[in-house]
Amino acid sequence: MRGSVFGIIFAVISAIMIAPAFAGDTAGAPDKNTVTAGDVVDKDTLKSFVTRAKNYIEAASTPSELFTVLRELRTDETWRKGSIYLFIIQRPTETGGEIVIFNASNRDAEGGSMHVLDVDGVDVGHEFEKMVYEGDGFIEYRWDNPAVSGDELNEPGKVPGTSRKLSYAVDISLIGHPEDLMLGAGFYLDPPPASKKGCAIAATGSGNLSQSSIFNLFLMVSALFLAISWKSHPEKK
Repeated sequence: MRGSVFGIIFAVISAIMIAPAFAGDTAGAPDKNTVTAGDVVDKDTLKSFVTRAKNYIEAASTPSELFTVLRELRTDETWRKGSIYLFIIQRPTETGGEIVIFNASNRDAEGGSMHVLDVDGVDVGHEFEKMVYEGDGFIEYRWDNPAVSGDELNEPGKVPGTSRKLSYAVDISLIGHPEDLMLGAGFYLDPPPASKKGCAIAATGSGNLSQSSIFNLFLMVSALFLAISWKSHPEKK
């Protein structure tokens, strides 16, 4: 009888401890057609996010609808969350280089030139210009991370920040805008210091049982075992 009870208890504990890890393994990556700003963590999710945004923006058939969509890109967490946001730039023309016509995170950046140098000497506008004939692509450069304090730069001809960023951009057509445009977004390669601690805390709270939880579980199972043992061995009279 005791052997059976131990077997049942062991099976219950194993199932409880394994279930969270198993659930995490089977959850998988988000569907590429439903990727949101909060899902962007690597090249694949970034490209899926920008592609989804492109389809959503190009579905606007009137200037009024486009205005509503662009407003959503600034405020809706589907399209903007933390340091993940969308931007639209005008491709180079005979009269000038790449110009930012939309920035969901910073309106002050709109109208500015992308031909700026980062601290590594990369001409960001030139890197985007390379994609003119390719239609899309990834670019690594340095920029201001809105989730980080202290990475800002304020020098003429320089990028606004020093955080490493990887962006993906693709051709896009906007109703009422005949210019050649590119839609892009990116994620920062170096997590902000403040978020590292937060991520660690979150990790201990999901997917894994903490030591206190395991101890509490042990106490509960022990009490259950004692109750079953007492019931199976009634006091002799």
